Amino acid sequence: MSRGFQILGLVSLISVGAGNALAQPSPAMSTVAPADALNGVVVAGVNPAPLPATILTITVNDAAGVPVPFIPVRIFLNAPTTPWCPQVGGGPIIGMTDAAGVMTTKMPAGGCAPNFAGACTIWAAGVQIRSYHNVKSPDWDGAGANGIVNLADLLAFAAEFNGVAPPMCHDYNNDGLCNLNDLVIFGAAFSRALKC
Repeated sequence: MSRGFQILGLVSLISVGAGNALAQPSPAMSTVAPADALNGVVVAGVNPAPLPATILTITVNDAAGVPVPFIPVRIFLNAPTTPWCPQVGGGPIIGMTDAAGVMTTKMPAGGCAPNFAGACTIWAAGVQIRSYHNVKSPDWDGAGANGIVNLADLLAFAAEFNGVAPPMCHDYNNDGLCNLNDLVIFGAAFSRALKC
């Protein structure tokens, strides 16, 4: 191979590397499942096993829709009424996207923050790609979260489900109702006695 081709190849390699390094996450082109569909984040203890609704799959893309690999991702819970489980400490959850620009993580926390600006924020390489106003958990007894889904939480859920209380903290898909869709999530958490 001639020296000219070697130099051209090296310049091309540097250009590709620089392009990846300069790729900026695009909030509009990135996705967070299932939180985007729920218009908020569902959190709960992860023992004995996490609920599907509490497992976030974050896909970070740039403005052209190209995955942004190997960048740091941080997830913050910003409302005082949504404490992380002890194993997370004070948070945030910190991770990194893989080669496909994807990071998957559990959300071990409890509590309720309906309509709280910035209740959960997700940052990728210093760019805020999401800010959710709703963070809710089956671990909410109407006054607080104690790290386990138990009878006190069932009573609070039943009050919303039966229309005795307005659907706020147990309306996990944020559609203004506490109905069968929410019962599926709560029931799975209660039957397993989910805990931190």
